[in-house]
Parts: sequence; structure tokens; C-alpha cells
Amino acid sequence: MFALSGCSGLIYQSIWTQYLGLYLGHAAYAQSLVLAIFMGGMAIGAWWASRRSLHWRNLLFTYAAVELVIGVAAAVFHPVYASVTSFAYAVAFPALPAWAVQAFKWSSGALLILPQAVLLGTTFPLMTNGLMRRLRGHDGAILGGLYFTNSIGAAAGALLATFVLLPAIGMPGAMRFGAVLNVVVALAAFVLGRAAGAQDVPPSAAVETGKRGGVPRLLLAAAFVTGATSFVYEIGWVRMLSLAFGSTVHAFELMLAAFIGGLAFGGLWIRRRIDGYAEPIRVGGIVQVLMGLAALASLIAYDHTFDWVAWLLESLGRNDNGYVLYNIVTASVSIVIMAPAAFFAGMTLPLFTLSLIRAGGGEAAVGRIYAANTVGAILGVFAAVHFLVPVLGLKLAMIVAAAGDLALGVVLLRRWTASSDRVDFAYLGTLAASGLALAATLVLARFDPGAMASGVYRSGLAHINEQAGEKVLYYRDGKTASVAVIQSIDDKRAIKTNGKVDAGLGMGAESGPDESTMILAAAAPLLLHPHPANAAVIGFGSGLSTHTLLADPRLQRVDTIEIEPAMIEGARLFGKRVERAYTDPRSHLHIEDARTYFAANHARYDIIVAEPSNPWVSGVASLFSTEFYTFVPRHLAPGGLFVQWVQLYEINDELVGTIIQALSTQFRDYRVYLANDADMLIVASADGPVSDPNAAPLSNAALRDELARVKLGTLEDLEAHAIGRRASLDTFFITLSRRANSDFYPILSLEAPRTRFTAERAVAIKEMSTADLPYRAILAGLEAPEASAIADDASLRYTGSVHRAARLAEALRLDAPVDAADAAASAAQVAYIREAAAHCRNPDDPAILMSDIADVAARTLPFLPAAEGKALWSDPTWIHCKDQAPAVRELLAVIAALSARDGAAVQRGALELLAREGAVRADGLRDWLLRAAMLGAYESGDYEGVERIEASYGRSIESQGSDRYYRAWMRNAARMRVREAGH
Repeated sequence: MFALSGCSGLIYQSIWTQYLGLYLGHAAYAQSLVLAIFMGGMAIGAWWASRRSLHWRNLLFTYAAVELVIGVAAAVFHPVYASVTSFAYAVAFPALPAWAVQAFKWSSGALLILPQAVLLGTTFPLMTNGLMRRLRGHDGAILGGLYFTNSIGAAAGALLATFVLLPAIGMPGAMRFGAVLNVVVALAAFVLGRAAGAQDVPPSAAVETGKRGGVPRLLLAAAFVTGATSFVYEIGWVRMLSLAFGSTVHAFELMLAAFIGGLAFGGLWIRRRIDGYAEPIRVGGIVQVLMGLAALASLIAYDHTFDWVAWLLESLGRNDNGYVLYNIVTASVSIVIMAPAAFFAGMTLPLFTLSLIRAGGGEAAVGRIYAANTVGAILGVFAAVHFLVPVLGLKLAMIVAAAGDLALGVVLLRRWTASSDRVDFAYLGTLAASGLALAATLVLARFDPGAMASGVYRSGLAHINEQAGEKVLYYRDGKTASVAVIQSIDDKRAIKTNGKVDAGLGMGAESGPDESTMILAAAAPLLLHPHPANAAVIGFGSGLSTHTLLADPRLQRVDTIEIEPAMIEGARLFGKRVERAYTDPRSHLHIEDARTYFAANHARYDIIVAEPSNPWVSGVASLFSTEFYTFVPRHLAPGGLFVQWVQLYEINDELVGTIIQALSTQFRDYRVYLANDADMLIVASADGPVSDPNAAPLSNAALRDELARVKLGTLEDLEAHAIGRRASLDTFFITLSRRANSDFYPILSLEAPRTRFTAERAVAIKEMSTADLPYRAILAGLEAPEASAIADDASLRYTGSVHRAARLAEALRLDAPVDAADAAASAAQVAYIREAAAHCRNPDDPAILMSDIADVAARTLPFLPAAEGKALWSDPTWIHCKDQAPAVRELLAVIAALSARDGAAVQRGALELLAREGAVRADGLRDWLLRAAMLGAYESGDYEGVERIEASYGRSIESQGSDRYYRAWMRNAARMRVREAGH
């Protein structure tokens, strides 16, 4: 029963963390507040129960009532939260001065969970005292046993919440599930209370059984200190292990479960022994010393975790089964690092409580010790998050906490020295060993920045590659994350958050890998908005987007919102590449959560650029949610544009689709650009269509220079990055996913960690522009540009495909050699086609020729302007005869019709080839013809024909990879046209 109570309590803590993360703006802040309020409320509840329990005859009845009220509060938590936060954003924040916004936010966030936390705090004293009244003489066993059952239930609850409840029923459902557990526990406690109510008689008075003096104060102080150090450990370990395993919601809950599991088994171990201790407080002193030593040992062991993770990633397959094993190992390493110290921490509360009872504290001792312990936990949480970690760093913060445990242990041992008249060698030996252990840890625990910044969980490398010239220029453990700046030998620098690269820039003439994303995120809205006056950037990163925006003199103000001060400090090392972000008087940097900043400030922006970290990072997915996209338009000026960066790496098409579905609910129009083959940008408007780009800003030299670094010199270059707008892409993104990412049903934060591990890519989006049929032209309405009008950008395959298509077309038309820049296979294919098709020297097997013709058509037609494509295939001067084999001739006719945009002829010719048995034997060519027929039907307006073709051939012809999505896209687009025609 008490295990179920512990399970529901940790379900609440886990889910409250996510709720308040949405409100407070970052998972780290939410975790610290939830821990503080959770523990603070429990302290108040425990203290209150200790004062009132003597007045209640049947504590199990009281316990049942408390559990029932907790369940009711959990059942209504979601609507209460929604009402409070809506009031805050819509009414309170806009009306309050800046300083009061923070006070209101934190106080209202605290009040959301404080009442339930207070009630939860009463449960342990009520249950413990209720059993101790009935089972007299076994106080220690009851304390240890209940501590174990409650803690092991809590560990299970942490895992259940994240791995089962959230994916299945979301945050509101998880709260209701916890409520059901509380009601079940309440009913069970009520039945148990009725069964033995007569025995539940409170003691008449507390009996003094030992010397009191300052014992109660010392025990309360000991409980306070061990609570504080335990939570410094927890926060420090989570931050440390996040650098090795990644900052995902899965990793956090596994670490939390390991910590709580250690506490639980400490309580289990002491349960059978505690009643036999003559001086439990002396044993507590020994346990405190062992706890401190175990914590110090964990710091030395931590240095090896990066090697363990590197070995693990080398051994595991990057697939779903591998991810399961990865999580198992994450939990196992967390146990190795956390469990020893947590094991000893789990003994302290029962030992101190029993000591106070024996010192005459009576049953009120349970609540008093519990309250002191939780108050200490609050101090530990805030000290760790706001002082120890950001000021001292992770290593010294953990050593300070360990020193506190060692000092406490030594004090307790000294207080209970057998005789003050002789030297206590055990005490002196413990004192010397503690000092030696602290000194040894300072030396042996390296906490090497090169390892901690390596991002081993992504790279598989336990250390940055110093042999290749990489070095750490900057490293700091901030309040919310650990930030590093890495220099590579090729004159590039990268800023990392918890080991993950957030931005990489070239410091010389050559651009870095992320510059195209950051520059285009700023430049696209400048080119698309006719008169931008102010802009906001969410997430500082390297500062390059802010720097690029400030290149436009039309902007009068640029506000950049960043939650981690160390990011802004570290990014200064990018120097002149981002100097306007720091030196331009129009630039204003704000350390704040984005939602709170916008709600508290009355400004409305012409441009808002959102470049948060990757959505698999805990707390970030809320910046890709339906609720966030509902919030943003309130802070856009009329005609304002919102820019959203979306990664196409370490994610799949379906998850990207959930982002677009969320955004589509609130924005009337959007345009989508590929910044490069790995990053997508969405430019959206909430109140009207996104206008066509304007070349006027390109006359500004500063902006032109930034764009030139990433080969964006003209509007044609910009349009080469485009893949479509809402009118054409809605049906494509519906093909990818019909789910929408939500704050309360967090698809991204739960599923993106797996796609990060499996290194998936959103290939259907990335490959749309380079597909083997002209979807971009026919479905998205974007004709291919002249090769001479755009730069060949190595980071964007489409531009290379356009230039290669122009070279192949020229080689075919002029009967010239294929350019050496193209693959040898292209040269061989072109030579073969010239020989067999252009000069009618029919091969023995036309199937090979047909596949080669289709392949060359796939490399040219989608990438040539309509007139050039038609000249190459519809009226080809390079084909000198018409006596090809019938199937070859018919295939050439289909390609000619496709180049002439004669959809009906494409549909007819492709279906005739597919229908004639033996005419097309190659599976790949049959698939290409099927998709060409569907595309032709769509282009000709025969929308119902698209479905007929799929119905006739869909089962017998299977498309592979992205082509499956493109088939479904054509079907969805055709269905939409049919529905529109019906209206």
C-alpha cells in the first residue's frame, strides 16, 4: 500500500516538473523548483503531522483521508494549471513591472503544487506512527521498512511516468492515473483502519530514555545537513551524467530512479539491524562518513564514464533494440555512480528518527526529523542550482557536499565518544581518512573539459580529438547547462551545450557547417518582410543570427532571449564573426525564458526567429508545440513573420510532421526552405500570406557580405533553397504525420531521444527537391532555376543537381563528353544511350537501356527549367532515329510528355507500358512509371485517376524509402482537390 503511495508521489513529481518546465521555461529551473516545493511542502506536512498526530486516535483513518484528498487534487490539477497559466500570460504578466513578473511566476508556480506536497508530507509520519502504535517495540524496523517500500515505489513511479504513462495518455492522463492510485491506497487504508481501530491508541506521553541535552537539536541539524548534501549530489550527478549520456527526459528519469532506488535499499538494509543498535546515532555518524566517501569515489569513477559510453556505442547497433540496451546501460552506470552514496543516505533518516525517539522525542520525532531533512533538501537544491554549480563548477560543488557529510559524520562520532578521558583513535582515524579522501579526490578526479565537452553520446569519442588539433577554449558549468567552445585545426570554432554542438562557425574565409542555417534564418525574413522595424531571436547560440539581422539598417531594435548566461559569455570567442550582437546599440540581450519575456513585455515584433536547441534535449520540445505556436502570434505585429528552425538529422520525417501539424493550427501561411541538407527553416505568417522575396535588402553591403559566405547572393539562390509553401505542402506534411506535438502530449521529447540514438534522418523532406520526378515543380509549383543563375553550394544537394543536370543536358545535346565533375557512371550511361537510343543500335536486352534512359531522365528533368527540359526530351536533336524497340520508344514518349508537362499523355503512356506484360521487367522502372502516371494524372486534373492508379497497381508495385511518402503525398493532394471541387 505504501509503495503505491510512493509511486503516485513520484509520478506527480515527474509530471509536475514537466508542467512547471512549460511555465518557468527550462527543465533545470523546473526541476529545482519542483524539488524545492515538493520537499518544502513535505516538510511543512511532516511538521504539522508531528504536532497534530497525538490528537488523533486512528492515524490510518487520517492517512486514508489525506490520500483521498491528494487524489482529488491530482485529478483536477490540469484544468487548474491551464487556468492559472492562461491568467498569468494574458493578464498578470502584461500588467506587472519586470521585477514583479518573476515573483508572480515563481510564487504561482509554487502554489500550484504546494498544497499537494504538504499533504504528501503528512503521509510518512501518519503511516509510520500508525504502525508504531500497533507494533510496539519495533520502531526501527517499521521506519526502515516503510522508508524502503515508499522509496522503491517512488523509483517505480519515476520510470512508469516517463516510459509508460506519458507516451500512452499524456501529462493530464498521468496525473489522473496517479489520482486513481491515491484513491486505491485511501480505500485500503480505510479498510485496514477499521479492521484494527481499537488498537490504535496514542501514547500518553513521551518517555525520556537517554540524556537529552542538545541531542534533539543535533539530530535535527544532522537530518538537515544530510538532506542538503543528498540533493546537491542528486543535482550534481544528473548534470554530470547528462554530459555522458545526453540531456534527455529518458536519461533524467533513469538517473532519478537510480538515486531513489539507492535510498530504498539503504532503508531495507538497515531495517533488520536498526533495533539492535544501542547507539543508533553513532552508527549514523559512521554512515555519514561512508556516504561522503562514496560520493567522493563516485567523482573519481565518473572520469571513466566517457570511455564506457564510447565503448558501448561502438558495440551497440544504432537501432531500437540498441536504444533499449543504451537505456539499460544508462541506468546501470547511474547505479554505479549514484547508488553507493544514496544507499548510505537511505539509512540516515531511520537512524536519526530512532535516535530522537529514544532521546524522548516520542512519535512527533518522525515528523520533526522528516521536516528537518526536507528543509535541508530545499537548501541543497537552491544552493546547487544557483550557487555551487555555476560558481564552483560540478567537481567542487560535489566535493563541498561530500565535505559536509564527512564533517557531520565526524561530529556525530565525536559527540558519542565512549570516554572523554582517553584518545579516541577511531575518531582520529576517521578525521584523517576524511581529509585524505578530500585531498585525493581534488587531485584524482580530473573532470577533464576535453572529455566533458566531447558529446560522447553522439560522437562515440570519449575525448575531443586533440591529436587533430582540437582544443577547449572555454568551459563553464552554468545554471542550466555546461557550455564549451572548441577550436578545430581548420580554423573553425563550435559552441557546445552539454557536449552537443549548438553552432559551428568558420573564423576565416571558409564558412562553418551551421552558418547557412543561422544566416538564412535571419536573412529570409529580411527579404520576405517589406518593412521590418524590430526583431526578436529566441536562443543566442553563437550570436550569428542576431549579428546578421543587425546588418539590415531598417531594423531599429533586436532583442535576443537566452536562458543560459554562459552561452552569451562563451560566444564572445567568435569575435568579429558575431560582433554586432555585442556592440551594436540596437542589440539587447536578455537572460530569460522566451515565453515569460514575451508575456512580460508589451512589444510586438515584425520578425521573431526561433533557434532553440534540438528537440530531444529535455525541456526544448515545448518550443515546437501547439501551445507555443498559439502563444507566438500574440507577439507578432501585423504582417509579422515567425521563423522556426527544425533539424532534419537525428529525427525522422514523422516527428518533423508533428511540428508542422502543431504550427499549422495557428499560422495561415508558411514557406519552407532547406538551409542545407540537414536543416529546415519555416517562415510563417499568422495573419496572411507570406509575401514574395524582395531584392532591395541585398543592396546593403553588410548583409550581402554575410550572405556571400553561404553562397546566397541573389533571390534565385534563395529560391533554390525553397521547397514550397503551405498551399502545396500541407498535404505532404499530413502524409508524414497527423499527430501534432503538444506540451501536454509531448511526442517530441519522448520519441526524439530514440531517433537521436538511431541517427535517423528526415529523408523525405531532404530528398523532395532531389527526387527522380519533378514533384517540386508540379506539386509545389517551384520550377527549376537556370544553373547559371545560382551558386553550386556543396551543403545543398539540390544546387549541385541543377548544375549536374545542365552539364548532362549539354553533353547529350552536343554529343560531347560528360564533364569530369560528374560520376563515371553518368559518362557510361550517356555513351550507352547515345549508341542504343540515339542511333538505334538496339541492344540484346532493352530492359537495361530503358533503366538507363529513365535514370538519366531522373537526373535531368526535375532540375532543368521547363523550356530546357522540353528541348532536351520533347524535341530532342540528339536522337537521330525512331526505330528503337517499341518499349524503348514508348518510354521516350512518356519522358517527352513529362518534359512538356502533358500530364494526360504521361499518365496514358506510363499505364500502357505497365499494362503490357513483359514490357517493363525492372522493379525500379515499374515503380518510377507508376509514380510518373500518378503525377501525370494530378497535373492533368484527373485527381480521381490518382486513386485509381494506386488501386490498380499499388499492391503489386512497392516503392522504397522516400518514394512511399511521395506516392502518399500525390494521393493526399488529389483528395484535397476532389474535396475542394465538391465544395
